Amino acid sequence: MRTIREMLGNDKKVWVYLNGEDTWKEFVRMAVSEGFHFGNLPVERWMFGYVVAVHSNGDMGHLPLFIWCRSFSADVENCPRKVDFWRFINNHEDWLCKEAHLLAHIR
Repeated sequence: MRTIREMLGNDKKVWVYLNGEDTWKEFVRMAVSEGFHFGNLPVERWMFGYVVAVHSNGDMGHLPLFIWCRSFSADVENCPRKVDFWRFINNHEDWLCKEAHLLAHIR
């Protein structure tokens, strides 16, 4: 099975899209086993989020959805690689995100 470290490769940071709670649970399991952490929070206090920034030094943090969605605009440059975690762990060849996957509307 692929690892988070493998996903990082030589990058210092990647942004990881998590499509739901089940994918989040697998991400947490892998992150814990590979020594990743959200600051000093114990794993029991980690909360689901759709996008997590994963750093090569083991640090992780939730990325605001506005930043994630905005990063797909044509005028935005120099973003970290964006990974669709579900596609990554299911061994799809193309596991980079090319779209935000999140839709919003104003009522």
